[in-house]
Amino acid sequence: MILLTMLIIPTLVALGFLILGGKKVTLKEFLTQMGVQLVLMTCIAYGVSCQNTHDTEILNGRVTGKTRERVGCRHSYSCNCYESCSGSGNSRSCTTICQTCYEHSYDVDWDVQTTIETIGIDTVDRQGLVQPPRWTAVIIGEPVAVSHGYTNYIKGSPDTLFRHQGLEEKYAKSIPGYPGGVYDYYRLNRLVTVGVSLPDAADWNRDLSEINAALGASKQVNMVVVAVKNAPEDYYYALEQSWIGGKKNDVVLVVSVDDSNKIQWTEVMAWTDNKIFQVSLRDQVNAVGMLERGPIMKALSGSVAALYVRKPMKDFEYLSGLIKPTTGQWVFSMIFGLLLSVGLGIFFYRQDVYNEEYEDSYLYRRRRY
Repeated sequence: MILLTMLIIPTLVALGFLILGGKKVTLKEFLTQMGVQLVLMTCIAYGVSCQNTHDTEILNGRVTGKTRERVGCRHSYSCNCYESCSGSGNSRSCTTICQTCYEHSYDVDWDVQTTIETIGIDTVDRQGLVQPPRWTAVIIGEPVAVSHGYTNYIKGSPDTLFRHQGLEEKYAKSIPGYPGGVYDYYRLNRLVTVGVSLPDAADWNRDLSEINAALGASKQVNMVVVAVKNAPEDYYYALEQSWIGGKKNDVVLVVSVDDSNKIQWTEVMAWTDNKIFQVSLRDQVNAVGMLERGPIMKALSGSVAALYVRKPMKDFEYLSGLIKPTTGQWVFSMIFGLLLSVGLGIFFYRQDVYNEEYEDSYLYRRRRY
């Protein structure tokens, strides 16, 4: 549908040159123009689709090892240059030929192996001979979070599943950003607070990282806790709309508390095929009564381990036909299509690409004689 819409203007312009061109644009040239337009506009439509559906999720695991690797030198430069000439007189030409030299005989990489991927630690000196303090501080078995790209069909057409009119605007000032910022190579804060003060916030993040490391691979999950103060129950739907339901492997526990951190209500945001999981986790957290780290972590990890089943993104592939370009993407594609079709039309009008005008003229002269 996107491609067909993008082709409307280029097609009309091409037809205009064919019909009004006074035989300067032949049918073969028209078909060639349409073919070029189809290829280029298809590329743009594909780019729009990829851009609008690209998303990132957090994969969780642990550090399994760290190594010092001797590798080839990465710092090259041109050396031993000389001039090579050929010909003579005015036809004489010369070129400079250089060899490639390296600053060192080898470089050193400081790598961290994890259950997800190998992570390189930045070197302290140019060659990498000095052991980086960050590599030294790596602990075997500590939690790891890695950002990973995937195709999110829901992101490409969010209005299909989220239609909470006005809620996102209503709570715009109190909706937090999604906690997806990996820092310090593989660390991530997964506790989000809105108006809630937790002196042990660092412990919450540590515990969340631990249970994600324990269950992340086997359950394909990323657990996040959002604590908000004195929020009406429809706040959850505003957050759900803003975060587009969370990433495909997210379990987002949303808890509203009063001024004394007593739980008011709980909701669970997750793409799962087992709805009992969400109900069970919600009820267990509500039963805790207060925003207490230990019991809530126990309920979260226990429920995920026992009941969570991630819903495959391929189940939403049907939404690919409903992807909507942004206003900026529409404007760009329309302007590009117009300029492309006009440029090609002028080119074929001025150039007899297939020599068809000459052939018509020759046949006409032969018929006269």
